[in-house]
Amino acid sequence: MDKIDVYVQKVDTFIAKYPSLFMYGFVYPAYASFKAIDSADPNDDTQWLTYWVVFAVFSIIESAASILVSWIPFYFFLKLSFLIWLYHPSTLGAVVVYTGVIRPYVLPYMGTETTTKKD
Repeated sequence: MDKIDVYVQKVDTFIAKYPSLFMYGFVYPAYASFKAIDSADPNDDTQWLTYWVVFAVFSIIESAASILVSWIPFYFFLKLSFLIWLYHPSTLGAVVVYTGVIRPYVLPYMGTETTTKKD
C-alpha cells in the first residue's frame, strides 16, 4: 500500500467517523469560498481566506496536541462549535482569532513589504 492509499484510507475513516464535522468544517466553507471567489465583494474573499488560515493553524495545533485532545470530554462538539463560530456571519470569529492571536505572532517574521494591506 503506497502513501496515497494510506492517506485516502485515513480521510475515508475521518469522514465516516465524523460526517457532520466534515460537512460543517470543510464542505460548507469550501462551497462558500468558491461562491466568494466569483462575487464582486472583496470582503467575503477576505473572510474566507482568513477562515482557511485559522483552520490550517488550528489543524496543525490539533495534530501536535493529539494526545491532550483525546482527553478533553465532548471535544468533537467543542471543535464543531468553534469551526461554526469561525465563519458564522454574525460572529466572524476567524477575523477575531487571526487579528488577536495569529497575526501578532506571524507578522514579525514577514518582510516589511507584506505588512501593509493591499487596497
